[in-house]
Amino acid sequence: MAFATIKLKSKNGSIKEAPVGFSWTNFFVGFFVPLSRGDIKWAVIMFVSAFITLGIANILLAFIYNRLYIEGLLKEGYTIKSYSGDKKLIEASAQINLSNSSGERSSHKTSKSKLISNKIAKTKSKTNDLTDELEELQELYEDGTLSEAQFKKAKNKLLK
Repeated sequence: MAFATIKLKSKNGSIKEAPVGFSWTNFFVGFFVPLSRGDIKWAVIMFVSAFITLGIANILLAFIYNRLYIEGLLKEGYTIKSYSGDKKLIEASAQINLSNSSGERSSHKTSKSKLISNKIAKTKSKTNDLTDELEELQELYEDGTLSEAQFKKAKNKLLK
């Protein structure tokens, strides 16, 4: 069963959520899952394999499709924006390293002060546009990760 979720963001700003773990939906409805996600390649592969194996392939694919979907998004240039769940389990199941992801943010076992210090450290080490950094801080504030005081303090550090 999917036990965690990863939010991924593309370069043009679109955001996709990807579950991590076994996919009951895929187990029962097969190729309709990748089809609904816009993953045409895997929809065709699943349809053909289910047809050839009389549906047996759906059992195997239910175990691995979510990982394949995440890998595909990362290859397309998506970056990990946030995740919810146990970091070690996500890394083991999805076979990715969340520590190296840009914009790493977890809603599980991570303190707000650590998020702020990570954000400020990344801001200093990157050459990204100041507007992008302010927008990311605004997102942190709007989704409740930062309090108003923390947001103002981080914003002032960026503007200095």
